[in-house]
Amino acid sequence: MKLKRFKLAIMLATGLLALPPLAQAQTVDSVLQQSRGNTANLRAAQERIDGIAESTDKLLQEFKVVNKQIDGLKVYNAQQELQIADQRKSLDLLERSIANAATMERDIAPLLVNMIDGLEDFVELDLPFRLDERRERVTRLRNNLGRANLSVAEKFRQVLEAYKIELDYGNNIEAYTRTLAVDGQEQDVNVLRIGRIALTYQTKDQSRAAAWNTATGDWEALPGSWNRDISEGLKIARKQSPINIMKVPVSAPQEVTR
Repeated sequence: MKLKRFKLAIMLATGLLALPPLAQAQTVDSVLQQSRGNTANLRAAQERIDGIAESTDKLLQEFKVVNKQIDGLKVYNAQQELQIADQRKSLDLLERSIANAATMERDIAPLLVNMIDGLEDFVELDLPFRLDERRERVTRLRNNLGRANLSVAEKFRQVLEAYKIELDYGNNIEAYTRTLAVDGQEQDVNVLRIGRIALTYQTKDQSRAAAWNTATGDWEALPGSWNRDISEGLKIARKQSPINIMKVPVSAPQEVTR
């Protein structure tokens, strides 16, 4: 095969040598021009290939970026779906709570009326201490029932607070001044209350004392021997003396009729 190619090359060279000089020059120029044209075509083709390769690489990079964004959006959408599902549960719970609140509001209204009525009866049947203040509290609670600017929860809170105040009265002692009729004359006296066990008073000059009799529903004069004990109790209530054992007049328990 190599021998044949070599023979062909000799024949072509012999053929060219056999041509006239002008023909030989034209043939060489034609070959060179054709070669330059082929080179230019190859260069242009290579440039197009390079351009296509660059565009393809750019598209590939953009595809990778978009693909990552899609993956991120998938994760984000999954999280959003979980949050939406949780919000729907919360919304359902809230709707049920609203429905229950409406039902409770209807039930609480008559309950508040009964509680205030019970509190009023309790105040009237209890020892007659701070009656004006306690009656005014009951009246305020009853008036608040018709106020539209107060929620049911706030009305209920106020009633519970009034009950707590009444409960605290049974667990403390206090001394205060009030005006009472003593021997038919109005005068200021020092009142001593020991929880709900005893309610007594003593005149300013410490000459007379009395205790509330739950059986008769009136004040009952005490012997003069009680004056010292009541004076000491007043000092303890006012924190003028340390807490100590004291004697107080206690009414006999009353039977409750139902």
